[in-house]
Amino acid sequence: MKIKNIIRWLPNWLVFSIIITTIISSFDGVVLAQVLSSIANFNHNSTFLEVMFYAVKSFSAMAIVYFSMTLRKMLINLAIKKLNVKLKSNFIYGQINTSTFSSDTADNVSKIFNDFKLVETDYFSLMFEVFASLLMALISGIYILSLSIPIGILFILFSLLPMITPKIFGKKLTATSSKWQEDSSRFLSKVTDLFNGANTIKTYLAEKYMYNDTDKYLNESENSYLLMNNWQAVTFFVASILSVVSYILPIGIGLLLVIQRKISSAALIGIFMASDRVVGPLGTVSEYLSKIKTTQEIRKSYSEHMIEFKAPKKISKDIKPKICFENVYFTYSNGKQIINNLNLNITFGEKILITGASGVGKSTILNLIQGSIKPSSGKIYLREKNSKINNILESGRIAYIRQNPNLFNDTLRFNLTLGEDFSTKDCLFVLEKVGLINELGNDALNRYYGESGKNLSGGQRQRIEIARALLFNKKIILIDEATSSLDPKMSDKINKIIQNLDCTVIEVAHYYDDIEFKHAHFTHYVLENKTLRLKAL
Repeated sequence: MKIKNIIRWLPNWLVFSIIITTIISSFDGVVLAQVLSSIANFNHNSTFLEVMFYAVKSFSAMAIVYFSMTLRKMLINLAIKKLNVKLKSNFIYGQINTSTFSSDTADNVSKIFNDFKLVETDYFSLMFEVFASLLMALISGIYILSLSIPIGILFILFSLLPMITPKIFGKKLTATSSKWQEDSSRFLSKVTDLFNGANTIKTYLAEKYMYNDTDKYLNESENSYLLMNNWQAVTFFVASILSVVSYILPIGIGLLLVIQRKISSAALIGIFMASDRVVGPLGTVSEYLSKIKTTQEIRKSYSEHMIEFKAPKKISKDIKPKICFENVYFTYSNGKQIINNLNLNITFGEKILITGASGVGKSTILNLIQGSIKPSSGKIYLREKNSKINNILESGRIAYIRQNPNLFNDTLRFNLTLGEDFSTKDCLFVLEKVGLINELGNDALNRYYGESGKNLSGGQRQRIEIARALLFNKKIILIDEATSSLDPKMSDKINKIIQNLDCTVIEVAHYYDDIEFKHAHFTHYVLENKTLRLKAL
């Protein structure tokens, strides 16, 4: 993420407006120096009209400068808003629409609310300020040189002293910033675990130990933040001392020249006043560049994506995809092999039950079929008449029903449609099909049921997931222990709905009823010895 990205992300009119208002604002030092140094030109012979003209001219010039400063600030606020939207929306898109999707929720939330906030305050904002400070220093420097070239050169040369601080402290600032980001992310993850596991902690009377453990991570995070800020303070102190040196010495030399009548006192006052707008901004640039360094690692990790979504294709009711495994192997990065040379065809409409020992990899089979993970070698694809679909994940053919369905903190309608344009009639039809109309009512579509559907029962959440799959006309439904946490009556109700679906169903179960699945005409496979073995029900 570089300056050229910032410029490219913003409208041309906004960039142009910021440049113009920054140029006018940069005359702040020149106008103020001219206003104050002009006082030395007045004496007992000056007239009231001259004084009034001086006052009106001075007020007008300062008003224009300060109006430009205000307008510039508002334009920059708008620019930062646009940059924040671009940065965060791009990151969110990258997480939900690319193969490098990260399921670490705590880490992703930390990036949006912590890391990207640091980018806003210590990169976006400061880049505008660095530009403004350099421009102010340049304009004020030219003004100083116009008054006295020797003194002006001295001021300009000495004003470069504060610029060496980023070179001295840059690596340390980057290192302490990276350490804080790592510790902050670990603390956020720890707090998330703590709150999610509150019931377990209370059950085992582990409040003291878990509090102490979390407190340790809190202190590590805050100590890293303290260290980062302290190094920034040290950098600021060194830059400040260098700034003082950079204008005290030239002023001393200027006074000697006034004594020798080689420069007027009015010119020296003008140079002195304008020098604050050379040394000060350059010192500020030094401080800002040090802060910008602290965002280097975050900016390196950022990847820009072209945000574009494929138009969803309507799935014809006549489509009957077959799932094909060809010489499929799958091994996790830790070396654990799950599948060894699996060849299998699942025709449309089949009902498949997959069982096996805990940890053998049953859920991995479903993830391979969905396409969220890829085989180590071999192919898994869909066959539809004469066509072959290799990218199953983006085909729109598959629904995945988990033990804990994901529901959004929005209306029931949104949870069914996910923002797509489905009619009320269609939504009510699928709710009726899974038996939710009688329980939730005809007006349920526009109701909110809380974060993750907390105001619904487990069985209702499962059936909303099934209704969503029906609404989207999914041809293949993957089910992972969907009814294991439900009571027998609700479990039986959902199983009957699933068994009557006009699609392919592949269900993973640890506990199951042989008779029930046999009556529903399920084909039973056992995952053992790194393959799926057919077993009679």
